[in-house]
Parts: sequence; structure tokens; C-alpha cells
Amino acid sequence: MPDVDAIIEQILAASRSKGGRAFASARTYADEPILLRGSQLASYLPEPIRQMRALARCGEARTWSDARLFVEQARLMADYVDDFPFDGEFSSYFPTYESMTNPQLRGYFTWRARVRRGRVERTSPSFAFVYLYELVNGVGAAPGMEAFRSIESFWQEYRSLDPVLDRYVRPWLVDYVAFHDLPVELAAPYLNTAHDRAVGVLRRAEQRALDASPPKGRRRPPHAFGTDPAGDEELLGALDALSTHHIREGRLNRDEPDAVRSVCCAVFADLARHYASHRAQGLTESLFGTRHAMPHLMFASAVFYPGGRHRDCVVELDETCRYVCQNGIWSCDSLHDGGARSARLGQVLRAVDRQLRIALGHPSPLKERADPKYLVKIIDRAIGDYLAWRVAHAPRRIEIDLAKLADIRASAAETREALLVDEEREEETPAPEPAAPPQGKTDDIHALTADELAFLRGLLDGRTPDVTGADLLVDTVNGKLYDLLGDTAVEFDAQGVPRLVEDYAEDVRAALDG
Repeated sequence: MPDVDAIIEQILAASRSKGGRAFASARTYADEPILLRGSQLASYLPEPIRQMRALARCGEARTWSDARLFVEQARLMADYVDDFPFDGEFSSYFPTYESMTNPQLRGYFTWRARVRRGRVERTSPSFAFVYLYELVNGVGAAPGMEAFRSIESFWQEYRSLDPVLDRYVRPWLVDYVAFHDLPVELAAPYLNTAHDRAVGVLRRAEQRALDASPPKGRRRPPHAFGTDPAGDEELLGALDALSTHHIREGRLNRDEPDAVRSVCCAVFADLARHYASHRAQGLTESLFGTRHAMPHLMFASAVFYPGGRHRDCVVELDETCRYVCQNGIWSCDSLHDGGARSARLGQVLRAVDRQLRIALGHPSPLKERADPKYLVKIIDRAIGDYLAWRVAHAPRRIEIDLAKLADIRASAAETREALLVDEEREEETPAPEPAAPPQGKTDDIHALTADELAFLRGLLDGRTPDVTGADLLVDTVNGKLYDLLGDTAVEFDAQGVPRLVEDYAEDVRAALDG
């Protein structure tokens, strides 16, 4: 078959010889039809694609799984490069080559060629997923470190164009580290372990409380307030991170941080002992479950074909997460609670917040709710113990008789004058007046973004917001409204849905309207 470029050149030469307008000596230019190569025509199907289509129809392929067929086709087309103008769309739940039309196939391989040359362009998300499937299965990059870096770099570039890949690629990168026995440090940025680590802090604090418990029938030992401020701060941070009520963001914690930290830790210890005596499960276990092994599907939601049984192995990805493969079956040993904040723990911290405000006579009380009597009793007892400890450890007061202060100053001045030489008297200069402290800066309601204002308006109007990604939005809104209200404005209910605190609804509405 003659070369396509040679044919085009013959056509152009014939046009010039016949005096076509595009080649006229007067150099008058006009519109001319663009000549396309045969390979660029919609009706043309390159031979490699024909072979790939034929592979799916062969007798052996009829027994293959969809994942194996995809991998076999991907290996066949590993080095294929196309150049086809395609501006259409492709959408599929589990995209593969077989789910594409011929123009879509050619459009994909054309886009892939540009990606491999370092030109990442936004495209149909299904194209991006197919490209990742290829890399996960070792097509386009050598399995191991090269493929891991290729997956990582493509995702980092593409997510700036479209974040649709985020929820899938992060766990795939973790799975890839475990599957290919790569250094576990590579998985660290993509492990969602902050929640599990916080639960671990609670579990260790619970165990310390139980170890310090007296024998049955003996009196409860007094709380060791102030002996371990670093440990208490760590525990309070974990409680605040895992709870729907953020006590550290409230006005009480700003005014009385020591009281909040001490009482919260004491209440947690007493609750741990209460659960150990009266419940079948411990406190932390009842709130977040226990760490255990569950079957794990490697590269879930991806088209993946391992090609054989993986060797038995144990991969310690983190102190909170371990992968195990036995007889080719993978399991994940970790905490499987979904990583959500606990409304029950939020109830405990809000009750502490309320009762402590009452005990301290705080000017911003919280509205009463139907808290369990045993919980209120535990909290009040812890508050009483703390207040008694604070009185006992209060700094010693020194009384000064101000009536004698003038005489003391006069005597000191006479003594000083007698000790000074003439040169020292001349060098004395008046002391400068102390500078006035700078005025504090207050936040303004206008610091809220359009999304945050719309979020607050929806809560005021009683509309249920989309809880997806609401944690960050709630934290930001509470931070900006803190100086206005002195407390948390938005909390999560028992179902994890953000709600505006009823006590502050009118204050928020007045601020927004003003």
C-alpha cells in the first residue's frame, strides 16, 4: 500500500499543475478543504484495534473474566499510539475497552499518548480510570516502584483538573504498597489513621483508669489532678476530635482551660470504671468497636487481575492497620467503624460543658437536655473533686498593709539618697511611661465565605444540609463565629447531621441580617 503522505503529495502536485486557486501566481488565497489522512477518518479502524477486538471473540477468551480480558487487551495495546480527533464523551460504571465504541477507543489512545508525553489534559473521567487500571495491572509502567510513582504523579496532576479520582486512588496506593511489598512509608500519606490513633489514645487512657481502680468494696481513689498535664491534654484532644461536641472551641475552655481539661479527663476515667462494672463492653469499645480482621478486596472498584495467587505475607502498614494475605485471600486488621465522630461521646462532653459552667457561675450557660442521671452524677462528683483540689492548691495569699506602704517608701528613699554619689545623681533619668497594650482584634461576620453564609442560612431555614464533607465546613464556621457567640454555633446530632444550636439561632440570624 503506497505511503499516505506520498499520495497526499501527488494530489497537491496535480492541483498545482492545473492552476488551482490555492497555488495561483497572483497568490490569492481562498478556503480549501482540509485533506485528512485515511487513519484520521471516522470509518478507519487501525489494525491493532482490530486485533484487540478479535481477541475478545476468540474461543479461549470466552472463559476469561472481564478483568482478565481487559488485562490481556491492555498488554496487546501497551505501545499503541493513535492520532484521532475526538471531542466526544465516554461514561461507564466499570470502564473497559469493551465498553467503548471504536471512535471512543481511538480517542482514548490518542489522549493516552499525550499523557505519556507529559501532557495531562482533562477528559472524560472514565478515560482517566481506564488509564489508572492499566497502571495498576502493570501496563504502561513496570510493576513495583515505577508503577506506584506513575499512579501517584498522574493522580496528583489530574486532581487539579478534576478531584473525581481522590476517593479511589488513595486506598489503591495503600493497596499497591502492600501488594507489591514496597516500603510502608510510601503508604503513610494515604492512610486515614488520625481517627484510629485518637481511639487508641482513649483505649490506653481507659486501661490506665482501670489499672488504678481500687479493689471491689474499697473507696474510689482521689483524682490525680495536675500530675500529667501532657497526657491530659492528649486525652482531651482525642476526645474533642472524636466527639460531635467540640468543647475546646467553646468560651468555657477559653476562660477556664485547666478546669475543662481536668474535669473531662476525670469524667472519662470514672465513666470507664462505670462501664467496666455495669456494662458488657468497655467504654471505648462501646463507642467505636474493636480492632479486628475483615476480608479486604484489593483495589476495590478497580478492574484488577492479579494473574495468580499472591504469596502469604503480613504487612504492618501502621500501628493501627495491618494487611494479611493467606492462601491468596487478603484481610485488613484495623478499626472498622467508618471513622465518624461519636454523638454519644458528644453528649458526654456537652453535659460536662453545661455542668461545669453552672458550677463556675459562667455567664454563658448551656440549655438543659435530657442527659442520663448517672452521667450527671458522675460529672458533678468530678467537678466537686476538682474544685476542692483547686482550693487546696490555690496559691498562698500575702496581705500587705497599705497604710504602712508610704512610710516604707520614704525610708527607702532616704537610705538610697544617702548612698548615692554626685555622679550617680547626675546620671539618673526619669523612667519612661509604660506603653499601653494593643487593642485586641475581633472577627467580623463578614469574614464568612459565600458557601459558609449559604450553609448558615440553610440551617436557619430548617433545611437539612448535605453531610458529605460537612466536618471541615462546620469547624470553619464555628471558628469564625466564636468571637461573636463565645461558644460552638453548629453541632452534629445523633445521626451525624449538622444542626444550629437553638440557643444561638437568633444571635446568628441577627448577625447575618445586620
